[in-house]
Amino acid sequence: MNNETSEVEVYVKAADFGKIISILSNKIGPLKSDESPIEDIGIYEFENVSVVLRSVYDELISVWVRGSLLWPSCPALGRLLAKELDCIVICDPEKEFPDVSPYSDIFLEIDGNNERLISWEEFETPQS
Repeated sequence: MNNETSEVEVYVKAADFGKIISILSNKIGPLKSDESPIEDIGIYEFENVSVVLRSVYDELISVWVRGSLLWPSCPALGRLLAKELDCIVICDPEKEFPDVSPYSDIFLEIDGNNERLISWEEFETPQS
């Protein structure tokens, strides 16, 4: 029996819960809402997989997936959602960028096929 689980989290800019869940349901299976009474949070499950969506900051939605081995890293999930939603996703660069300390404030920004490392401050500041 394999007890290995995976937890990944990304932040999606300018999307809605319904679109995100539709994409993830196509990959994971039919995610069902637990109809959480908490505003701005959606909790969805299919078999042993949990997906939690929550509005966190300035049009950002946190997408946290636990129990699925479909995405071995946060960047892997981020790339899928950035492509499918045609939006910007930010996430922890993890081991794909070994020169970035896991304790830094550096994130991976994924915009279509373009990726760059940014600080949180750069993400907060609109580019002109």
